[in-house]
Order: sequence, then structure tokens, then C-alpha cells
Amino acid sequence: MSARRPSAAERAGASAAFGSARAPRSTRGQIIDSVVGTPPASVSPDLVAENPENPREEYNEDYITSLSQNMREVGQIQAATVMTRLAFLVSHPEHKEAIPSDREYVAIDGHCRLRAARQAGIDLRITVDDSPAGTREDLLAAALSANHFRKDLTPIEEAKAIEALVEFHGSAAAVVSVLGGAINDSWISTRRALLKLPEEIQQKVADKEVPIAIARKAGSLLTPEERTAYVDTEMAARAAAQAQKPKPVRGRAAAAAKRQTPAGPAPTAQATSPAAPASTVTTTPASSVPEPRTSTATDRDPAIDWSDPDGIAATILQRCSPTVVEGIAQKLLASL
Repeated sequence: MSARRPSAAERAGASAAFGSARAPRSTRGQIIDSVVGTPPASVSPDLVAENPENPREEYNEDYITSLSQNMREVGQIQAATVMTRLAFLVSHPEHKEAIPSDREYVAIDGHCRLRAARQAGIDLRITVDDSPAGTREDLLAAALSANHFRKDLTPIEEAKAIEALVEFHGSAAAVVSVLGGAINDSWISTRRALLKLPEEIQQKVADKEVPIAIARKAGSLLTPEERTAYVDTEMAARAAAQAQKPKPVRGRAAAAAKRQTPAGPAPTAQATSPAAPASTVTTTPASSVPEPRTSTATDRDPAIDWSDPDGIAATILQRCSPTVVEGIAQKLLASL
């Protein structure tokens, strides 16, 4: 018996108009999908940027409207070709400012279909082609080398990218060489240790519920049970220590407390007779006027508790400019 011939509908595929809606992907999700995962078959057109190098400057709006109606009723026949934002910027770094950070893809072919899908309010069928940017390993290296992309990755996503590079190049030392010194051996070993943790703990690390320092030590233990027990114990001790600390006074409450002056003796004046003329009234001696208050130890900012990460971070954000904060963050990341 011969195999059943697929119908025309089956050969054409699912209509973009009736395809399942996809939740928008984050920038870091797009980076990981583009270099270690399978790209989607369709996305919201709001996630696709138009190519700054597209020679077409004017569009026939009547054609776009007609195409939009056809795509809504019949479906999108031909997929649009796109590149991931990361791959496009690796190939065209001069267009970094032209591609918004909330766009995950850049249209290469199919700008009319992109505009029509946006007008129709339907998903855009896409084919992702990052080959002009180089190999998969080139994209991984770019994602880990450039702060513009690296800041969007969770520690677990960084660990997966590092592991893929180590497998491809053969050693951590080779990866350090490929990345041009952007990271060091210690940072690589720290991230790779995270992949030994149970998945539920990895997720907590990604969600910033478990600090890297605790996760790194847990990853060096021998069994999953030991790793889980270590994380649970350390987080419980951390929570208990935080609960015992008095909450620091910050913001308006702290400013109001500083403005308050210690209560002193009220200035006195010599008693005068109601009938006495105004010229006989004696004023308060100059010696009784309170002296200008000078700065004391109680007026200064409270000492920093260097064992309190939240307090340290709050102090840095309060006292330092955004440029200095960014510099501190980069140095801390480089030292991990």
C-alpha cells in the first residue's frame, strides 16, 4: 500500500494567522537560542528590526495592506529570512545604535512581509540564518567577550556557553586565548562548576536567589546530595544572619534624623516690668546664643558593614555616579 499523499494544507504548513502565540524572548534568551539552541519558526513582528542596510526606502502602502489581508486570511506562504541581533551586530558593529535592544532579530529578506505581519497583528514566519556572522563558536565567543551582550546573560547561560567553547577548542586555556583575555581561567572554572548543580539550584542561581559564591563552592562537592545540602545550609544561615541585623535607616528617614539637633537649654532673658519703656528691655546676652553645630561622630554616615552585600550595594548606588558604579561592576565581574 502506497503512503498517503499529504494534503495541500499539510504541505503549506500551519498558517501564521492561526499559529500559537509565542511569548517575547529576552535578549539573553535570544543569544542562547541563537548559539546553542533551536531557533523558532515564527515570532512576533515586534521582535524583528528592519535592516539599516536595506536599500529600499519607500514602500507601496497599498501593496502592504493587500499583503497584510492575504497573510491574515490565507497565511504566510514564504518565510522571511532574518539574523539574530547578536549575529547581525557581530557582522555589522557600526549599526549597534540602530538596532534596539528589545529586538531579537534583524530582517535580511522579507521587509514587506514583516510590515504586513505587523499590520495584520499576526506572527511572522522566519528562517534564521546567522552564517554571515561566522560559526556557532564565533557567536559564543562574541557573546562572552562583549559587555554589551554579556550583561544580558545569567551565570548559568554563561556557563553553558563556556562549556560549549571548551568542548570545541579542547581546553579552558584555549578558550581564554580565543576570548582575548576578556575572561580568565578562574572565571571559567567558576562558571563550569555551576553546571554540576541540580537543575533547581541552577534556576535559583539564574534568578539571583542563590549567590555565585555559594553556588561555586557547592559545585565543587562530589554528589548532588552534598551540593543541595550545602546550598540549603548556607542559605538558611544567611537568612538567619540577615534576620538578626537591624535594618539600616536610609533615604528620607536618614536625612530627617541628621537634620535633628540635640535639645539644648532655652535662651533666657532678664525679666522686665510691663510698664518699663522699650529702651529698658535687656536682650539675651550674646554668650547664651547656641554656637553653630559642628559635625560630630553621630552626624557622619554610618560605618559600612562589609559582610552585608545588600548594604554595600545600597551604599555604592547612593554615593557613586552611574559611571563609577558601572566600572565597579565590571571589575567585580572580571575578578570572579
